[in-house]
Amino acid sequence: MIRSLLALLFAASLFAADRPVVDHAAYTAALKDFRKGAAKSIDALKKADAPAAVRLAAVDDVRERLVDEPASPLTAEVAGLLASTDLETAKLLLSALAEAKASGATAQVAALAAKADSPLRVPAALALAEVGGAKAVPVLAALAKDDALADSIQDALVKVAGPGVTDAFVAGITDAKADVSARNALIKAAVGRNLRSVAGALCVAIKEESMRLECQKALLKLAQPADLAALRDAEKAVTNETTKGALGRLIKKLEAAK
Repeated sequence: MIRSLLALLFAASLFAADRPVVDHAAYTAALKDFRKGAAKSIDALKKADAPAAVRLAAVDDVRERLVDEPASPLTAEVAGLLASTDLETAKLLLSALAEAKASGATAQVAALAAKADSPLRVPAALALAEVGGAKAVPVLAALAKDDALADSIQDALVKVAGPGVTDAFVAGITDAKADVSARNALIKAAVGRNLRSVAGALCVAIKEESMRLECQKALLKLAQPADLAALRDAEKAVTNETTKGALGRLIKKLEAAK
């Protein structure tokens, strides 16, 4: 319930931040037409010369319809507009997709988030956390190497939810071929989520020198008595004396807690 509320607040704040000032009477009239079915909001959004008030009304109508039916064909139509519509409308549509958790838009949103020169990169990454579920995890983690996106990606990884997300975190943390920045982003996000089930993956990754310190810090916060066997194995494998000592103390602490 709390996660759902946070997601809704995120989407609503992003949506409100980018709303243009338009003629209220024209906006209201257009919105009534869309709701009555006298005109189609998606068609208005496809017209580059549509008045600003009509476009904003169309976005609001689309948002309401997406929330009611996130798996409807409308999701694909909205996602298809993201790369071609104007910047401000695209931001509003991303927010609408995020609020609806419209998973059918994952591929298009991920493409925008991965486009280095796109001004939509950050809002797309944040939206991806809401619509992408487990599929969003490796995409978001891969973006962490961009310093300009690091904080936004961290927030997004903490928010992402759905079936398979924990498995995606475990797979990313233990992927020795992945970029270290991506793996570290997943570890930090796991701590932010209090995702204790990744402790076993941390015990594997800590054996790599490049991952040692971040894994050590995370294990001190996430490890449980159930992880003792993996921790003992990690303690034997690491060669850094500081980390070996930290793991030894952690093991003793968890043994006493059993």
